[in-house]
Amino acid sequence: MTTQGTMTRRILRTFDRATPSDVEAGAVWYRDAGDLARTLGESSGHGTEHAAAVISHLSTRTPWARNVTGAVTLLATGKRAPGILRSNYARAAASLAAADPGATFGPKASKTRRFYANILGDTEAVTVDVWAARVAGADAPNGRISGRTYDSVERAYRSAARRRGVTPATMQATTWVVARNGRAS
Repeated sequence: MTTQGTMTRRILRTFDRATPSDVEAGAVWYRDAGDLARTLGESSGHGTEHAAAVISHLSTRTPWARNVTGAVTLLATGKRAPGILRSNYARAAASLAAADPGATFGPKASKTRRFYANILGDTEAVTVDVWAARVAGADAPNGRISGRTYDSVERAYRSAARRRGVTPATMQATTWVVARNGRAS
C-alpha cells in the first residue's frame, strides 16, 4: 500500500496543477450538488435529505449526468432511469421510504455515506471514489476501495487540504476536476 506521505504528495501535485477555474469548480462542486438536492427534494416533496440520499445511492459506477437523470426520474416517478444499476436503484428507492435517509448507508458504504454528507454541506468529509483513489495512488482493484485504504486516502486528502488552506471537500473536488481533465500526476 502507498504510504500516507506519498499519497498526500500525489494529491498536492494534482491540486497544484489546477487552473484558477478548476479551483473555483472544486470549491463550488458540493454546494451546487446541495442546491440540486434542495431543488429536487422540494419539487418532489421528499425533502433535501432524501434527495441527497438518492443522489448518493445512485452514484456508484455512474457518471454524474446519468446520476442526475436517475435522481430526477426516481424522485419524480419512482421509476429507474435507463443506465442506472439495479442495485443502486434499489438502495436509492429504499432511502425514500426511510424516516432517516442517512441511516440507509451500510457499514461498507464509506463512499456513498461521505458523498451524502458532502452534498448536505459537510466540508470535512472526503468522498473517495475511484478518481480520488487514483489521484492519491491508492489501490482500487475492480473499482473497489477497501475500508482501510479508504481511511488512509481520506486522511491524505485532509492533510493535503490543511497544507493548501482549503476544505477537504474542496481538495477532493478540485483534484477530481483536474484528473477528469487529464492533468493528474
